[in-house]
Amino acid sequence: MPGETSAGIMIGSKIEGMLAQAGLPPSEVIYGFHKLQSAKVWSARGLVVQIGVYEGYRGLLGGKIGIGSTIAEVGDWCGCKVAEDVDDTLIATGRPGWSFETDEWGGDHTIGTNRNARVTAIFVFRP
Repeated sequence: MPGETSAGIMIGSKIEGMLAQAGLPPSEVIYGFHKLQSAKVWSARGLVVQIGVYEGYRGLLGGKIGIGSTIAEVGDWCGCKVAEDVDDTLIATGRPGWSFETDEWGGDHTIGTNRNARVTAIFVFRP
């Protein structure tokens, strides 16, 4: 759910509880995030602030969009324009709380010519 949860983890939940549930020691932080199979969890001040899911994750946004979906499918699903934000991450305009990355683009490196690029990562965060 954009802005709220992904991979069974809630944005704003206590990181210690999430790590205990995953069977990880409280201090196991790698490069600013916690690695869990096909997900990464970022925390600040003891709370989960962002969740990223990657290859191997099978969950779907709205029952339709997941790892392997295309930019075109994202746009069709949300009924909005897909754009790049200031961090070069892809967003569905008007749908805050999540962003995504795709496989490498070809041609002129625009969204229009790369609508078939496949989603490789989805990030959920509080807007």
